[in-house]
Amino acid sequence: MHHGGSGSRMDRTADVIILGAGAAGLSSAVRLMREGLRVIVLEARDRVGGRVATVRDPMGDVPLELGAEFVHGKPPTLLRRIRQAGLTVGACNDRHALLWRGTLAEAEEAFAFQEALSSAKPPDRSMTAWVTEQARARKWPPLVTVMARSYVEGFYAADPDIASTLAIARMDRSVASTGGATPSRVLEGYDRVLRAMAAKLVAKPDTLWLNAVAEEVRWKPGQVRVRARTRQGVPLGTFQARQAVVTLPVGVLRARPPAPGAVRFVPRVREQERAWNRLEMGPLVKVLLRFRTAFWREQADTARFGFFHAPGAAFPTWWTLSPHRRTRYLVGWSGGPGALALSKLSERVVLERALQGLSRLFRQPVRHLHEQLEAWHVQDWQREPYTRGGYAVIPTGAMDAVAALARPVGRTLFFAGEATHVGGEEGTVHGALDTGRRAADELLARRGKT
Repeated sequence: MHHGGSGSRMDRTADVIILGAGAAGLSSAVRLMREGLRVIVLEARDRVGGRVATVRDPMGDVPLELGAEFVHGKPPTLLRRIRQAGLTVGACNDRHALLWRGTLAEAEEAFAFQEALSSAKPPDRSMTAWVTEQARARKWPPLVTVMARSYVEGFYAADPDIASTLAIARMDRSVASTGGATPSRVLEGYDRVLRAMAAKLVAKPDTLWLNAVAEEVRWKPGQVRVRARTRQGVPLGTFQARQAVVTLPVGVLRARPPAPGAVRFVPRVREQERAWNRLEMGPLVKVLLRFRTAFWREQADTARFGFFHAPGAAFPTWWTLSPHRRTRYLVGWSGGPGALALSKLSERVVLERALQGLSRLFRQPVRHLHEQLEAWHVQDWQREPYTRGGYAVIPTGAMDAVAALARPVGRTLFFAGEATHVGGEEGTVHGALDTGRRAADELLARRGKT
């Protein structure tokens, strides 16, 4: 076999370089390619999707979501992409049970804080301060205040002591406006949505570069040079373009060289840097457990629920894989300070904490749960160097940092990703898709102007 020659020279010049092949990067790439631009996408991992990470259960082929799991509400752009890819969405069982003072019951009244939250008024304050003040004014029972804090830590992966009430209120309103909070899932697996988008890139040589870790972005108006290497440390040389779209997670933007995945901007992008340092990356740990039997469906008091809440437990939220039928999985979710604490423990201890929590929820001895356990996966997003956490958290008084991070640098650097969504869709896949399109449109509007 004759190798080498002109055939192996790869083309490293393009109109636009995109950092990251998650939802935002892919949506930018698809939009720019449709306008006829030559695009290069650099992705550190060996797959596309970023925080959409699907694996399939080897015993039943059911898709297991290690990252993003739900479609929230009815977001039009995401649903269109799902339809275009020939995929189906199924609504989850949205009945919530709550373990409170040793009793498991319908969680309905514990969520009484939600109406008040979506109409929270300035000034901005921490969620802890807001909950305390509302609980007093509205005479909430302890159950509601505990659930409100747990909701901030779980749903938003945030520490209530620092989380912005106005930002969370805006995100809550936006969930309501996109068709309510009933979650659904892509039945064939979330990764299929992004793989369908990536197909256009894969079809063009030298467009999608996997195992390509960006290290340095050198730029001046109208020119970008990105130096990259493989995860093993082999240099890939320099990629050149007139413009770049940066879709790196806040956790990665905040990382400093020589940490894996950290990127140096030369010269520095000071306004965006200030913004990403004012935002936080919300910690997130998920555990996926397969049991010999679906005991939660066999117990009369738990059979009707799809979600289980145990505030204060290591994993305060659990859910089934509904609407998939007959699966024997429970998924545990921990966000915020609790997830940060779990990150410091060994996988064995995390599993033990998970089973202790289930033991209380379902009144089964831990030893029995161990006997029942067939398979498990602990997904600690803090240990993923190209993500470094769950999703962006907006601290009190930092709502304007989202818009600052989203602002282009001249006509050269553009920013996308869930953390740059200024309309309240931060932390969602559809929000990330929309920012990718927004960054592409900003780039197109500024293109060719001198």
